[in-house]
Amino acid sequence: MNTSLKFRDLPLNARRYILLHTIGSPLMVGDYVVVIYLLLTGYGLISVGALFTIVNIIEIFFPAIFGSLFDRKISARAAMSFIYGLEGLAYFLFYLVYGPGSWIILAAGVFVIKFATIFYPIFPAYEHYVYPENIREKALIYHLIIPEYVQIIAFPIFGFLLTYLFVGVQYYRYLLLFVSVGSFLMIPYIFYGIEDIRETKIKLEKEKFNFHVPKNFLKLFIIEDLLIIASSLLPVIAITYFVMFVLAQSFFVLMFLEAINSAVTIIGGNYLKDREIGKRSLLLGGVFLFSIVNIFYMLATWKFPLAFLTIAVLLQTIGNLLWFPVHRSMLFKTVPKEKRGAFFGSMSTMFRISSALAPFISALLISLWVYLPFAVAFFLYFLAGLGYYRITKNWA
Repeated sequence: MNTSLKFRDLPLNARRYILLHTIGSPLMVGDYVVVIYLLLTGYGLISVGALFTIVNIIEIFFPAIFGSLFDRKISARAAMSFIYGLEGLAYFLFYLVYGPGSWIILAAGVFVIKFATIFYPIFPAYEHYVYPENIREKALIYHLIIPEYVQIIAFPIFGFLLTYLFVGVQYYRYLLLFVSVGSFLMIPYIFYGIEDIRETKIKLEKEKFNFHVPKNFLKLFIIEDLLIIASSLLPVIAITYFVMFVLAQSFFVLMFLEAINSAVTIIGGNYLKDREIGKRSLLLGGVFLFSIVNIFYMLATWKFPLAFLTIAVLLQTIGNLLWFPVHRSMLFKTVPKEKRGAFFGSMSTMFRISSALAPFISALLISLWVYLPFAVAFFLYFLAGLGYYRITKNWA
């Protein structure tokens, strides 16, 4: 593998796909803003968590259905356009929410944004196609770091504006409208910049009854499921509530923490992309860092909150840099390219089943005792680490 692979050396379609995520990265601020806006306008943490959970349960079985269609009928451009179009509609509905009396509009917005996620399997399926196997881990590192060059600038600007210049709950509404418009504007780029892969998937129709689970796929799936359950216990709603309402920090501090995440991703990613490190060390090191992050979140409730939060973000980011490219590359190697959509769609369904109750459980746990979600997540990360330790015991 070429250890000095540059971004310009990636295939054109890979660079354009990464650019899609780069252009859209500032829109991710909407995940935080909608939670803050709802909490500031009278919605309780548990009621918001319950609403997200109910919608999760309703939509559990959609990804497997649509994942199979990706392989046969739905094009990559169409699926990605559906995602951004539905998210744009959802954030417009959130913009229309004004106080607890608008719960019907809120429920509609939550349903639409969750409905958009049923198309998410197109992303790993497209990455499986567009990142060549011989350079896949390097490409996935670029996939992580390039969008952060934009996000490291955009997020602090959002935080500064809404904390110091435009103070008031109505400005969070306006930012939701900005995210809505931005999401719709992503669609033209998808049609002009993203290669469609529909034609490469039609042939699955003739061999759809030969579906079987590849070797090692199930082990990696179970480990990833543990990691997803652990992270779903600390979703954006819980982290946002924890930082802004438990620790009484500002929106700027929340965005500053995201900027730290971006800086570490950029620095660490550029360091890792030019080096060859043992895959076992990367996986185990990443999961170990995921687990001890929870200790620093708990320490932040006791003393020096900003310092411990910063350490937690640093460790989480480094852990993801170590873990994500290796795990995703390992998983891709077990998935037949002609059935990528069906596999990732089915995976998405199983992950939804496992974590469907997480928003409500997380909100309930953090309301009962602020340490509980972190303690449970720590245990689940530990189990995932044991899984990696077993399946990689013969690796260098």
